[in-house]
Amino acid sequence: MEQDKIQKLIVCSKEGDTKAFEMLVVTFQSLVFQLSYRLLCDYDDAKDMVQEVFIKIWLQLDKYNPRYKFSTWVYRITCNMCYDRLRSMKHSPVSTGISVCIDEYNTVLSGNAETALINRELKDLILYFTGELPPKQKIVFILSDIDELETQEIEKITGLSAGQIKSNLHLARKHIKNKINIITS
Repeated sequence: MEQDKIQKLIVCSKEGDTKAFEMLVVTFQSLVFQLSYRLLCDYDDAKDMVQEVFIKIWLQLDKYNPRYKFSTWVYRITCNMCYDRLRSMKHSPVSTGISVCIDEYNTVLSGNAETALINRELKDLILYFTGELPPKQKIVFILSDIDELETQEIEKITGLSAGQIKSNLHLARKHIKNKINIITS
């Protein structure tokens, strides 16, 4: 949806138009769900997070700054709420297993069956070890390497500086690489 239309929906929502807010929810709920699922690796938690995020957005809509993209603000709220949930889980590794978290990450694999299998196994390992990362590293890794967002947008979403993002991303990649090297050695 175009930014102009989104801004109109926001203005109407601020005035109490629930239909306009419903359109915002419809437009952004898949973004919130996918990000929540990637960070929390639990389907039910991600569904709950979607509801919690949109309740918070509704309650804080007057705090949205229209100079920035609405999607960036939605990302920021979602990341912050997932970060809080991850911290409350005390950095525990993903307990739901690899296969539950993998379904959301289907990518098109090219090449022969052997290459596809190797790529799939590597992707599964990366996603599994992502679940072991501390919350900040996990958020930065997912936003950068999975959602492919630019550093400037990640800064706006997380409130971290470019240096902090690069540092967390480096540590996350290093952790994942070391874990994969241990398994493949």
